[in-house]
Amino acid sequence: MILLTVKEAADIKGCSQQYIKKLVLDGQLKADEETNKNNRKRYRIPITELKPKEQLKYYKQHSIPIPVNLLPKKVEMQHKSMDEFTSDQREEIAFWIRTVRAWQEYCARSKLQKVAATEKFIEAQKIVNPDIVLSKTQLYRKAKAIKEDNLQGLIDNRGHWKKGKSTIPDEAWQVFMSYYLDEAQHPIKACYDYTEMFFEQEAPQFLPIPSYTAFYRKVQEAIPKPVEILGREGVKAFRDRCAPYIRRTYEDMASNEWWIADNHTFDVQTKSENGKPHRLYLTAFFDARSGIFTGCYVTNAPSSQSTLIALRKGIIKYGIPQNIYVDNGREFLTYDIGGLGHRQKKSTKNKFAPPPVFERLGIKMTNAIVRNAKAKIIERRFRDVKDRISRLFPTYTGGNVVERPERLKKVIKEDKDIPTDYDFTKAVEEILTYYMNEQPYNGAVNSDKGKTRMQVYTENLHEKRVASELDLNLMLMRSTRSQKVTRRGVHLTINGEQVDYYTDDLILNYIDKSVYCRYDPEDISTVRIYDLEDNYIMTAPTANDTVLAYGSSKEAVGQALSKVKQFEKLTKAELKASQITAFGKKTALELVLAAAEQNKENAADIKPKVISIQRADEEPVQLQEAVGQTETVKIDKAKIIKKLESQGDY
Repeated sequence: MILLTVKEAADIKGCSQQYIKKLVLDGQLKADEETNKNNRKRYRIPITELKPKEQLKYYKQHSIPIPVNLLPKKVEMQHKSMDEFTSDQREEIAFWIRTVRAWQEYCARSKLQKVAATEKFIEAQKIVNPDIVLSKTQLYRKAKAIKEDNLQGLIDNRGHWKKGKSTIPDEAWQVFMSYYLDEAQHPIKACYDYTEMFFEQEAPQFLPIPSYTAFYRKVQEAIPKPVEILGREGVKAFRDRCAPYIRRTYEDMASNEWWIADNHTFDVQTKSENGKPHRLYLTAFFDARSGIFTGCYVTNAPSSQSTLIALRKGIIKYGIPQNIYVDNGREFLTYDIGGLGHRQKKSTKNKFAPPPVFERLGIKMTNAIVRNAKAKIIERRFRDVKDRISRLFPTYTGGNVVERPERLKKVIKEDKDIPTDYDFTKAVEEILTYYMNEQPYNGAVNSDKGKTRMQVYTENLHEKRVASELDLNLMLMRSTRSQKVTRRGVHLTINGEQVDYYTDDLILNYIDKSVYCRYDPEDISTVRIYDLEDNYIMTAPTANDTVLAYGSSKEAVGQALSKVKQFEKLTKAELKASQITAFGKKTALELVLAAAEQNKENAADIKPKVISIQRADEEPVQLQEAVGQTETVKIDKAKIIKKLESQGDY
């Protein structure tokens, strides 16, 4: 016999211990009386004194076999066999059997709890079977009927298991829907009018159609929202608002397992080196588990180079990530950084390509789905950058015209409080690293709430992959496409200009052979040369004076070459403008005519033997002698001028 303490009995019955003692003292509950070592009475209550339901509860809680007398008696039920139902009823039974099995399989596969998974399943069924009313209670009831082999329980005897019956004929509803589910988004009344006009012209036998109210009511009740959005707003709206999506789980994710990268335009005006106000950009890497910014770089324009600099800074401080999640921008989908991805052309798919930087670092790159509104969670962190950094500066511009502060125009005009690029960059790096990363964690893992982001990062950093500075420099080198060694060696192309790299050994042993080069963008005085099997050949120095003249970095050389080109372009423009001024301006024409008039007046006294016509962009040209002519021909200057004036050439 199982004896219970007063506390155990109270817990089973769901009452207080004082109430149990009162029942014992009143004789309503039999109990064995004992005395403890302190000479105090205590009661032991036989389990049989409890109700059968309470006894079952105790046995189940303690995993004790249930006595036979407490087991529920099976009630023999007479169930109908399938052939006793009508064809419509058999169809209804088959529908519910399929639906319940699909629901049970969905719950078994889903990582969600059963209630949440059931709700998801019901939402999906609204799209697949829009005419069927489905609820959680209904699913559980039908599942119980199937388990008990009660086919009768799967039938709605009221005859309302299908929803959507109305006075509107199917033909009229189909015509109406063809107008309603259109991206032109016609109003319901307009669709009703078009439907009526259609039957008047094409099928008058279906007239009159039901009233507008009947169509309006059915639109509100019978059209599933996803179907309406897909038909009236298009595929993108459907995917963004209705289509099922995979919920990212962060509980089992480690720090450095996923970094997310993107670019952000600061809503701040800063002052460049030339003194002009402009806006800078942030290239950032963000740890998905903890929410900290790992690698950040402030730049004039996002590029593949800014991506590598930000990545390098992040790796040096936090280690090498396992995966990187990026969008489809060219700064990421570059052949020598992350690979071309979907930008790869069929014509170049099988051609040699050097291993990209991410591959050399052992990083797997994943690209977001194009035009996917749910793709990049880093954009939410950029909202924090806007609110916690950009708004700190007096030249905050806002994200649009509505957000733009009234003071901005005055600040720009007075040119007093505009931060320089250097000061702004320094402040951003300090705030991101030592302020933003130390903010409270507000991610998806509830157990980490109350910690800082850096605490979450540290606690979940199970493995830190690092590389020596020398190896890291090598792995982060940019690569050229394959090229053949020529008499000038190999080359890089910077701002359209070719920078050559040459050694005697390279020409002697590898001329006309295909190779590729790796180089450090911060020092392009040398390149490392590899064969197409990725075997290192040699390091070659530059053969150009340009690199030595303007410094070693690719950016410095590019800027210098760009300035040279700009100056050349400006010089040509000035030359062209001076030519137009000399021959096309009215003032110049007046000067020439005045000089001609003066010469005309003096023509009687001065009789030159030769007339030369000189232009601003040519050497003076003498009138050529006729073929065979040996003497200079004397020409009347006045006649020449008069003739030129009549022809408009003078």
